[in-house]
Amino acid sequence: MAIIYNSNRYRTKEGKKYYLSIDDTTNNETYSVHSFTQNSDFDNKTGTLMYTESINDGIPRGATDDLINDNADLIDDYGSLDFMETVRNQIIKWVLK
Repeated sequence: MAIIYNSNRYRTKEGKKYYLSIDDTTNNETYSVHSFTQNSDFDNKTGTLMYTESINDGIPRGATDDLINDNADLIDDYGSLDFMETVRNQIIKWVLK
């Protein structure tokens, strides 16, 4: 398993912080979103897992049916589907760099 963390810290319009990671293990490609409040949570990669989504067949759009280890309350707190679409776009930009 090779987990790669994005070095960027992100914020929602409301100021809620999160960061992204990708697991590029063959046949198990996923990305994860982690919320955090303290900068040490970002530095130590100990933020709270919000959800993981498979990217084996490309990044899905819209539905949340196939999320892995998702915390629905936390996703809703961050803005639900609009937030997830923003994250999906950030993942695409990160991967294409």
